[in-house]
Amino acid sequence: MTRRADFRFNRFVLGLFAVALLTTSAVLFAISYVGSLSIADQELKRFAHKEATLARLVFDQTFSRLDTYLRALSENSALRRAVWSRDERLVMQILSDAARQPIGAQFELLKVDQPDETDWVDAGASLYDLDQILTPDLRARMPVGQWHLFTGGETSANAAPVLLAALSVPLVDDIDGRVLGQLTGGYVFNDSKYLLDDLAKALDTDSLALFLDDRVVSASGDMREVVRRDGAALRRFGQLDHVLADDRLLIRSQLEEAPASRPLYLVSDRPGETIDNIEATYQTLFTPFLLYVLAGSVLSAYILHRFTSPALERLVKYAARIRQDTSDVTYRPGKIREFNALGVALQEAFHDLKESDAQFRALIDESLQGVCIHSNQRILYINDALLRLLGRESEDRHRVIGLQVLDLFAPEEHERLKSYARARASGASAPDVYEARALSQTGERVWVELHLRQTRWNGASAYHVTVTDISERKRQEELIVRQANFDGLTGLPNRTLFRDRLVQAMSRAQWDGNIVALLFLDLDRFKNINDSLGHSVGDQLIRETAARIGAVLDDHDTVARLGGDEFAVILSNVRSVMDVEMAAARLLAHLGRPLIVGNGVEVFATASIGITVFPSDGRDDELLLRQADTAMYHAKADGGNKLRFFSAHMNEQVARALETESALRKALERRQFTLNYQPVVDVAHNRIAGCEALLRWTDPERGVISPAEFIPIAETTGLIVPLGAFVLEEACLFFQRCAEQGLDLPGISVNVSPRQCRDENFIQLVRETVERTGMPPERLHLEITESVMFDETGSDPVETLNAIRRLGIGLSLDDFGTGFSSLSNLKRFPIDVLKIDRSFIRDLETDRDDRALVEAILAMASSLGITVVAEGVETEGQCTLLGRLGCTRIQGFYLGRPMPDDRFREYLEAHDGSSRPRKTGTA
Repeated sequence: MTRRADFRFNRFVLGLFAVALLTTSAVLFAISYVGSLSIADQELKRFAHKEATLARLVFDQTFSRLDTYLRALSENSALRRAVWSRDERLVMQILSDAARQPIGAQFELLKVDQPDETDWVDAGASLYDLDQILTPDLRARMPVGQWHLFTGGETSANAAPVLLAALSVPLVDDIDGRVLGQLTGGYVFNDSKYLLDDLAKALDTDSLALFLDDRVVSASGDMREVVRRDGAALRRFGQLDHVLADDRLLIRSQLEEAPASRPLYLVSDRPGETIDNIEATYQTLFTPFLLYVLAGSVLSAYILHRFTSPALERLVKYAARIRQDTSDVTYRPGKIREFNALGVALQEAFHDLKESDAQFRALIDESLQGVCIHSNQRILYINDALLRLLGRESEDRHRVIGLQVLDLFAPEEHERLKSYARARASGASAPDVYEARALSQTGERVWVELHLRQTRWNGASAYHVTVTDISERKRQEELIVRQANFDGLTGLPNRTLFRDRLVQAMSRAQWDGNIVALLFLDLDRFKNINDSLGHSVGDQLIRETAARIGAVLDDHDTVARLGGDEFAVILSNVRSVMDVEMAAARLLAHLGRPLIVGNGVEVFATASIGITVFPSDGRDDELLLRQADTAMYHAKADGGNKLRFFSAHMNEQVARALETESALRKALERRQFTLNYQPVVDVAHNRIAGCEALLRWTDPERGVISPAEFIPIAETTGLIVPLGAFVLEEACLFFQRCAEQGLDLPGISVNVSPRQCRDENFIQLVRETVERTGMPPERLHLEITESVMFDETGSDPVETLNAIRRLGIGLSLDDFGTGFSSLSNLKRFPIDVLKIDRSFIRDLETDRDDRALVEAILAMASSLGITVVAEGVETEGQCTLLGRLGCTRIQGFYLGRPMPDDRFREYLEAHDGSSRPRKTGTA
C-alpha cells in the first residue's frame, strides 16, 4: 500500500484548538470594532437630521421676513396713491427707500406692473439680468401670495445657474377694492450673503454651500475650496444625507424644490473626528490584545496536550496489539472517559468481526451460488456450488486451490480477462460485473455471470467473485434474437435482418466498386392454392419455395421472407446486369417445376420477380425495396412467371396511379362522372334492342381520363363499389327520363365488377336502387365478366347471380371467350345474354379461326337459349358476316358510338321504330 504523508492527531487537535481560540478572539474584536463604527454612524445620522431641520427653519424664517416686508409695502397708502395717480417718480422713490431698509436679506428684484403696462417701475438692483429669468409674461402668470423659484442664466453645462426666489402681491385701492397693479419682489441666492450668514450662525459653521442638484449656486468659508478641490466627494451623497471625505464631515440638507423637481440643497462642512477617534483607539488596542490571546492559546493547548496525549497513545497501542495477537483482546482503560468508551467499542467490534468471519465462511461454503476468492491471479478458495457448476466433485477442492484463475475459463476468454486484470492492477477502469464462458471438466462451455469486489482474505488483499450460471438465460436471449430477426416458418432472415444485410452489402459494394442486385419475388396465384387446399398446404409451399430459392443461390447471397408469399434476394457476387438476369432466370425455371404437396397434390407455383440494381437504380435501401416491389408488380401484371428490371417509367406509372387515385376520390365526392350510352341494334328487325351505359370522367385539371386507366385503380382501392352504385343509379334515372319523354328503350345494360359482387350489400343496393328510381327490373341488365363466376373469396357467386335473377333483372356475360369459358359454366350460371369479345370480331372477315369460334359460340348459345351480342363491330363487312352467321344483335362503332345523355335520346328518337340505324359519327 502506498504510504501517504500523515500527521499526529495530538498536534492536529492542539493546533486546531489554538486556531479556534485565536479566530474567536479576532471575531469578537472585529464585532466590537464594527459595533462602535455602527453606533458612531447612527449618531452622525441623528446629527445630520437635526442640522437639516435647523437649516430649513432658518431658510423659512428668512423668506418669512421678506414675505412680511413685501406685503407691508403693498399696503403702504402712499405707494397705493402714487400708483393710483400714476406718479412714477414717487413710486420709484418709495420702492428705493424700501429696498434699503435693513431687514437682513434684501430684495434684488422690486417691480410694479400696471394692468396695461408691464415693467412700469423697476426699483431693483442686481448683478444679474433678472428680466431674462422672470419675464413679464411669467410675472403675469405667476400665482400671487406664494414664493416661487426660477432658474436661468446657465451659459454652459458646468456653469452655476442663477437661482431667483420671487413673490408677487397685488396693490389694491382702499376705496373701491380695484387692483391698481402688481408688486413683485425677488431674492437672488447666488449673492445670498445674509442667508448664508444666518445659516452659519445657526449651524455653528461658516463652511457652507447652496446646491441646485449637483451644481453650486453659492458657497462661503472653506466650502469654496472643498467644491473646487474635491467635487467627487460631493457626488458621493446619492441617497445619503452625510458623507465622510478624508477628515471632513459633509452634511446635506434639502431646503426647497426648484423648478422641474430640481432640489435645492445646503451642504455644510465640519471636522469629522468621531470615526477617526474610534479607528485610532482600536488600532492601539489590537496588538496587545493579539499578544494576550496568543499567549492564552498556547497555554491552553499545552494543558490539553498533557491530558489527551497519554490516553490516545494507549488506544493506538491497543489497536496495534490486537491486530498482531488475537489471544488477548482485553482493553485496559485510562483516565479519559471517551477514549475508554472507544477502546471498549473496538474490543466488542473485534469480537463481532471474528464471529462474522466464521459465519461468512460457513455461508460461502453452503451458498447455492458459486464463490471464488483469488489473489495475484491464484485461487485461494472455491466453494462446492462452483465446483458442481464446473462438473467437479467436492474432493477436487484441494486440486483447484492454487491454480491460475484463467484455468477455470475457456481459452477464447483468456485475453479479455487478462486485460481486465491489467486494468485493475494499474488503477484503470475495469468492469465489476461481466459475462464469460467457463470451462467444465468435460471441456463444455458454460455461460456464467461474475460479480467481483475487493475483500481481505487471511489478512491479505484479495478479490471475492460470485459466479452465477446464466446458460438458460443465454439460450432464451438467443431465441429472442432469432425470433426478432428470422422467419418462424422458413428459418430465413425476416425483413429487419434483411434490411441490415442489404445495407452491409451496399457498403461493401460501394467500397469495392461492385454492384448489388435486389430481387423481389412473389408467388403467382398463391392465394388460390392457400384458399382451396388449406393453410397447411400453403405453409408447406412457402417452406418448399424457400428451400428451392436457397438451392439456386450461392453461399454469399442472402434470401429472406418478407411476409406472406413474398421473398427477397440479395445477389452480391455479380459482375454485370447480365449475370443478374441469368441468376433470376435460373430461379424462375427452378420455381416453375411441379411440386407435390399435401396428400399427393401436384401444384405449379410460378413466381414474378422484380429486380433493381445498386448503385445505378439508387443508393437507399428503402428506395431499392420499393423499386423492386414496383418491378415485381409489373411482372405480375404481365401474366406472372416473369422477371422485370426496374425502370424510371415504372415509378412514373406508380406516381400516375397514386395521382389518379387521389383525383378519383375527389371526383366521387364532387360527382364529376358522366355516363355515355352505346346502342345495341337488332339488325334482323331494324330496331334498337337496348344500350350499354359506359362511365366517362373528365378531370378539371387533367382532362379526359380513359376508363382503362381509372377502372383498374378503382378496383384495387375498393372505390369501384361507390362508383358502381353511382353508375347503376344514373343509368336507371336515364331510362326513366327516356320513358317520360315517350321514347321506347327496350333495355339498358350496366357493367358490374367482381369487387361489387363480393360486397355483402350488393344485392340490397340493386334492389333499393331499382325501387327508388322506379326502374322496371326486366328492362335492366347487369353485365358481368367471367372472373365473377370463379371468384369465391366472398359470397357464393352462383347464389349472388341467382339473387339478381330473382329480382327480375337480366344477366349478361361480357367479354366471352377471353377467360375460362366452358359449356358447363354456362349451364351452371343463370346467364341471359352472352357478349362475344371484340378480339374475335376484329379479324372476323380474314381469320378462319375467329370465324369458327364465333360460329361455335353462336351454336352453343342457341342450344342453351341464350341471346348473343357481338361487341366491337366497326365495319359493314363485319356486320353483314355476323348477320349471315346468325348473330343479329350488334354493338360497335359501325352502328353507334357511345353518346352523352341528350345525344343518345336524340339518336333514339330519330330511329324509334323506323329504318335500320346507320353508322354514327364520333360522340
